[in-house]
This record gives sequence, C-alpha cells and structure tokens, in this order.
Amino acid sequence: MEGTRIRKFSLVVFAVVLLSGCSGSGFRIDNNSSEDHAKAEEVLINDKRLTSAVTVFHENDLLTGVTLTTFSRFKKEKIEKELKKKLENSYPELDVTVSADSKIWMETNKLIDLDDKKDQGKKIEKLKSLIKEET
Repeated sequence: MEGTRIRKFSLVVFAVVLLSGCSGSGFRIDNNSSEDHAKAEEVLINDKRLTSAVTVFHENDLLTGVTLTTFSRFKKEKIEKELKKKLENSYPELDVTVSADSKIWMETNKLIDLDDKKDQGKKIEKLKSLIKEET
C-alpha cells in the first residue's frame, strides 16, 4: 500500500515539472536600429489574444512573430492584419511584417539569439519571403 502512494506522488510531481517546463510565453524585442521599441512593446503586451511575441528591429525592417491563445487561432489572419496596422501607425517609416505562424516565431527567436548580427538582414529577408509564400 505504501508503494502505490509513493508512485502516485512521484507521478504527480513528474507531471507538474513537465508541464511547468512547457511555458514558453514572453515578449522579446531585439532592437538593432535607432527606433524606440517602447511603442511596439506596448501594442504587443496590451493585446490579450497573444501569448508571446518576438520582435526584431533591423535597419528599415520590423519583423514580428506572435503566438496566439487557443481560440484566437481561428482568426489568425485578422489578428495579423490588425497588429500590422497598429505597428505601421506607430512606425510609418519601417517595413512592418507580422506573422502568427509558429515557424516564423521560432526562427525570429533564433535570430535574436544569434551572436553574429552581420547576416541578420539576409535572414530577415528570407523569413519575409517565407511569410509571403502560400502553402
């Protein structure tokens, strides 16, 4: 009887540890330009439909990858357009790109972690071309 209690307890502890490790939410911004990123941060944090966002400012580009809450995914394209419009109003001189695709979010996150920033412009252009592709 004592062994089953220990097994149940260890199973519950394992499940809690496993589920707590899956929380990858947050908002990250990498600013390699002269623009102020506070407006973008405010737009993204105040949107309750987002669970996380990754934004890269590079020269004349603003690339944002977002992840949405579960039921907001049904309106993914509408949310992308709304966010793009808000960011374009805040940064009219930048080329704004917004995507709710998880692959773009992941690649943008990798782009921020990159130590070598000299090829960042080429990688941003590659990501923008991936966004424009229709699957």
